[in-house]
Parts: sequence; structure tokens; C-alpha cells
Amino acid sequence: MNDRQAHYPNYSFEFNCQDDVLNCMFWADETEKTYYAEFGDVISFDATFRTNKYQMVFVPFTAIDHHKKSVTVGSGLLSNESIESYSWLLKAFLKTHRKEPTLVLTDQDVAIKQAVENVFLEKKISDDLFTNTDFRKRFSKLVWDINMKPDVFEVKWGLLMKEFNLEDTRWFKYMFTIRDSWIPGYFSDIPKCGLMKTTSRSENGWEVYIVQHNNSKSDLKNKFKVEIKVEEKEINCSCEHFKPMGVLCRHAFTIMMRCGVKEIPERYILKRWRKDVISRNYRFTYVQSDSGDCENVKLVNDSYYSFESCLDIVRDDKKRLTLFVEKQQMLLKEFESDYIYPGLKSKTDGEVVCKRLGVTIPIPEEINIHVPEVQSNKGSGIKKRIPSAGEVAYENSKKEHRMCSGCGKRVPHNLRTCPERVGAAKSAKDS
Repeated sequence: MNDRQAHYPNYSFEFNCQDDVLNCMFWADETEKTYYAEFGDVISFDATFRTNKYQMVFVPFTAIDHHKKSVTVGSGLLSNESIESYSWLLKAFLKTHRKEPTLVLTDQDVAIKQAVENVFLEKKISDDLFTNTDFRKRFSKLVWDINMKPDVFEVKWGLLMKEFNLEDTRWFKYMFTIRDSWIPGYFSDIPKCGLMKTTSRSENGWEVYIVQHNNSKSDLKNKFKVEIKVEEKEINCSCEHFKPMGVLCRHAFTIMMRCGVKEIPERYILKRWRKDVISRNYRFTYVQSDSGDCENVKLVNDSYYSFESCLDIVRDDKKRLTLFVEKQQMLLKEFESDYIYPGLKSKTDGEVVCKRLGVTIPIPEEINIHVPEVQSNKGSGIKKRIPSAGEVAYENSKKEHRMCSGCGKRVPHNLRTCPERVGAAKSAKDS
């Protein structure tokens, strides 16, 4: 890993030892860092048991890309599942990516939850708060009172936050900033009558519609307020689907079609959903030189990295892109003029593996970091791995079969399914 970090641009690797025994490690390559930069707003991580040779706890960090597919944004190995180990891992994750995620999804493991709270700055709302009967009752009454005016709501909200010391809690602060999208009192002046236009043109240029699903009960929570500025190509819906999901809701599309809007406005097509959000040239990251020279390997990878960076800079500028291509072609002609193809080289399996992993130095005879003792994962259950269907079939194929009374052979069928007996019965029936 250290050798790979030395030869691959933008490759990160961290490890921690207790005495001379490996305790924790974390790594992420350039592609994983790029995925996190673009899609790292929401990540998940969880421990997986016994998936490696040393039976350490494997912890992959996962995000969702622009194709709604899972992508890895970092990986870790732990010798145990203590709060200290998870805290170290999250600190290494932050050191590598340099920014916190907006949302972290984990299981209910106590050590993971404590580590998240220790390392990440955001504060989670205490479970004790919502088990407080007095708070729950007053909070529910405050947010569901459809007759409460907005100014009264804001005063009572402030008093409640102050009483329970929640003024600096991020979640409550955020929910207050979007109060006009979920507090019923802010919709008290809107007619509740299916789909209708409440104003032909308001002073600020917004046209306001109310959308209701035909098969829904006629209550407030099933009606949605949609505001649109056709000329400015702006649209807002009270369901707030765009904020968490990054795509417009069906209510917005309904109104856009009614208003003759034929294309999705550019501002509502987020970068994270575009095809070109990740450079197509990251396939070069894993190319290695065949040379055994460490310095040569580093230069080769630096060259690929420089090429990718230049292409990303000029790809949207036709003039600069043309100049970039011309300079490449000039260099190519210059180098091709005296190039002699070396032919294929035979490699042992070990050399191939080392090249793939980015290892260019021989494995040392003296090992100064040792494998940790086998640890049991908290959710490990039985120690034996569940075999795949293929493995089961292979094991069954090695077993000695019973004698079939139909054909008199030791085969994996019985009298009822014997091909010879079935074939003979079919012939008799046809004749």
C-alpha cells in the first residue's frame, strides 16, 4: 500500500499499529475520491464479517452515483469493532476526503453511532428528546395546528427551542428555515379545490396552482402548491421533492405541461445526474508501466494523471481542445519516428499480481507489521461461511450416487425420473 501511494497520483493510505500488530487501515484511490467529491452528500458504511484472508472486519464506504448505482468511496480493515477503531477509521476518512458528508447511514451498532458522534461535527437529535412525553405533545400540537397563524407559530417555536435547549441543533434549525413548505398554517389562504389557478399573475410574476391526486382523500396533506414563472423557467412545489432527491416532482411536471413548457429548465438538471459528471478518462488510472524501475513507474502514472487533468480543463473549450490535440499529435509523430516495438514479455503469476496492485518492490524477507489475532464480528453468527449454489453442486457431484432400479446404474436420478424409463414409456404411448 505504501508503494502504491508512492507511485499513484492522489492515492491515499493510512494505517495504525499497536506495537508491531496491524490494528486499522484505510485506503481510497483517485477514482473513489472523485466519486466522493461528486456524490458524497449521503454515504453508508457497515462492517462485513470474515470476507478476507486475515478475518479482519472489512468496512466499505458507499455512495450512490448519477446512475443510482452503488460506488465505493473508501475502504477500511479493522482488527476489532471498538469505538476507538471506528473513530480512527472515520478520522482517516475525513483526512482523505477533507469534508464531511451531509448524511451518514449506519446500522444500530453502538460503537459506530458513538464514533460518528465523536468525529463528525453534526449533532444528532437525542432519542431521549422524543421519549419526553411533554416535548412530544407540545411539538405535535405546534406543528399540526392548521389554524395557527405563521407569526404565532414562529414565536411559539422559538420559545419551545429555548426551553429544551435546541436553538443550536442543526436539524431543528433547518426545519425552521423551510417552515413554509410543511407547516399547515402557511397554507391557510390557499383554496383547497383539486387543480385550479388561484391568481392569473401575481405581482412578483408567479403563477400559483394547487395539485391534488384524484384518488386521494381531500385533506390538506394530499394537496400540493406549485408556483411557476414560465418566462424565467422557475418552478417550486410545496412537496419539496427537489431538495432531497435532486429531480423535479410529478406535480411540477403536470404544471409545466399545462403551461406549455417543453424542456426541463437547465437549473433543475443537477450536475450529479449528468452523464459527464465523472471524467471518462479515469480508466487510465490503473495503467502501469512494464518496467521494473520504480522511478519509471511513477513517471508513467504522472503522465497519465497530467493528461487526464489537461483534458478535463479544455474539454469544453473547442479552441483550446484543438490546440491540445495538435500538440499531442506532434509529440506522437516525434516519438513514433524512432520507436521499436519490444514485443511481449513473459511474466509469472506473482509479477502480474504485483503489477496489478501497483507493487514494484519485492516482498521483504523481514516482516515488521504482523497480522492481528482473529476477531469475531458482533453479528458474525456461525463461523462457517454459507456456500454458494455452485459450491453445493460441486460437492454433491463428488458424492457416490444411489443405484437406479430403472437403468441399474449409479446416477443422480431415481426410477421415477430415469431417462430410459421415461423414454420407453413415451415410445409405447406414441405407438
